Amino acid sequence: MLVSSICIACGMPMEDAEDHAGGDIAKTYCRYCAREDGTMQSYPEKLANYAGWLISTQGLDPTVAHGQAEAILRALPAWRDVAASGGPYRRAT
Repeated sequence: MLVSSICIACGMPMEDAEDHAGGDIAKTYCRYCAREDGTMQSYPEKLANYAGWLISTQGLDPTVAHGQAEAILRALPAWRDVAASGGPYRRAT
């Protein structure tokens, strides 16, 4: 077991190598925030995926889920520029 860290893009705890994107413990984002090629999802991609997850797991109305996802994501390190600028942000890969 690794020292626990938190995904910079969604806040998921990452305790094992398998939790990190591509199993690479040097990556600061989790396997759920990675694209197939191993790069991190953009803010719009993560927002849509997170809102969809809230809808499917918590039964939230889509508008409410989007607002909740936006509030949660913008508090995370990967998306701080979104909160500061008020617009979409794509993290460099």
